[in-house]
Amino acid sequence: MTSRDRARAPFRMTPVVFHVLLSVADGDAHAYGIMKEVEVRTGGSVSVGPGSMHFTLNKLLDADMIADAPRRSGADHDSRRKYYRITPYGRDVLAAELRSLAQIVEVAREKKLIPGGS
Repeated sequence: MTSRDRARAPFRMTPVVFHVLLSVADGDAHAYGIMKEVEVRTGGSVSVGPGSMHFTLNKLLDADMIADAPRRSGADHDSRRKYYRITPYGRDVLAAELRSLAQIVEVAREKKLIPGGS
């Protein structure tokens, strides 16, 4: 199965899964950093607790959407934390979800349900 085929495979894309993938799409991150980024990005409308975060990370690891990233060193990285990165498959799944959401937003604009429609 190619990455493209897997991107079309059924997967339950919850808001938490979606935001975790968005958080690691541009670089490695640890669980606490992901939790804080999601909270800031959503203005607090999506809040992920530690239990939910670790459950989601394990689910994404098992699904090969994220992978363990190498331990980091330096002032901006905590060596006690475990870092994660998006995999090519995870990037494909995220891109497919974003395309789907873009289509939904376009329909909503056409129906004048949100600003910016014609």
